[in-house]
Amino acid sequence: MQLSRLADKQVVNGSIIFSVLLCVAIVAMGGILTQFEIIPMPEDGFVYEWQLAEQTAMGQLTAWLGFAIHQLLIWGTIYYAQKHYTKRDYTDKLRPVNVWAVGINVVFIILHYFQTMFFYDGIAQDIPSWTAQFAVALMLIIILGMENQRRGLFFGKKVSFRKAFTDGLRKYHGYFFSFAVIYTFWFHPMVPTWGHLVGFVHVILVMTQGSLMFMRVHLNRNWMFMLEILVLPHAFQVALNQGGSIWRMFFFGFAAMFLITQMHGLGLKPWMRRLFYGSFLLVMLYVYTVMAEPFQVNEVIRIPAIEYLVLFIMYGIFLLGAWIVSKTGLGSHKGTMIESEMSAVGD
Repeated sequence: MQLSRLADKQVVNGSIIFSVLLCVAIVAMGGILTQFEIIPMPEDGFVYEWQLAEQTAMGQLTAWLGFAIHQLLIWGTIYYAQKHYTKRDYTDKLRPVNVWAVGINVVFIILHYFQTMFFYDGIAQDIPSWTAQFAVALMLIIILGMENQRRGLFFGKKVSFRKAFTDGLRKYHGYFFSFAVIYTFWFHPMVPTWGHLVGFVHVILVMTQGSLMFMRVHLNRNWMFMLEILVLPHAFQVALNQGGSIWRMFFFGFAAMFLITQMHGLGLKPWMRRLFYGSFLLVMLYVYTVMAEPFQVNEVIRIPAIEYLVLFIMYGIFLLGAWIVSKTGLGSHKGTMIESEMSAVGD
């Protein structure tokens, strides 16, 4: 069967199967990776431990080249698609640009597998781990802004962002999202911990979403929700691996994001929403009276507070930029053209 004849939903289903098979292959490779000596964990503080105790030139060269070439090629497919298609051109059959994007991602996923097998190191040797976490967090924050007009931001209530702001997020989100997931993908070696495995499933599915630009499934709300909510089990599992009590912040924080914003785009019946609210409160009550101290309940609001705050900071920067442009007249002759272009590009 020619790839161009595949339907978008077939590619989504195939990507889920592919990500599971990749996890099986990573687990199978685990014994080979024991030959590498990784950096020891310090007695106090935190270090990303899945990196070689002494980095090698080939490890760094292959990781950075893999990341850079992978990223540039995917950006090229996004640029091509935006130049040739508009929001009126959504279809359920793959176009050549979608086939190319899927193929590029598959090739570099396989390359990273063998790069880990032979050299182990990702780009984590050269950059702190918070950068990968921040990139993914910012992706989730941009989604909040993009989806505001459909599902609202706070319990179904919409925030009156300027249209140019949300149009800008929609036009350029593909470039940033691809950077976030490809950066995160090449940051980590393919090691068989539960946190890494769930993370690789997540980034592969987001890569698939990015490959399906201007396809109808790209706008499927259930598929998009799954891509958002997968951060919860991933962050929860990573926090458990680290030990201590940090898991509470990630579990309840991302669960709160679901209750405040995400579930209101799913068309749930009122009784189902009440069931989610009640279950959350009961679990939170148990954890913060039996497993932790009541005053530690502030952990629940940390992630939501940060995400909403950053979104409004981004909007404030946009408003400041728009005010500067209006006062200086820098964009007066281009404003109509830019707004027209943004509204014409739906992906």
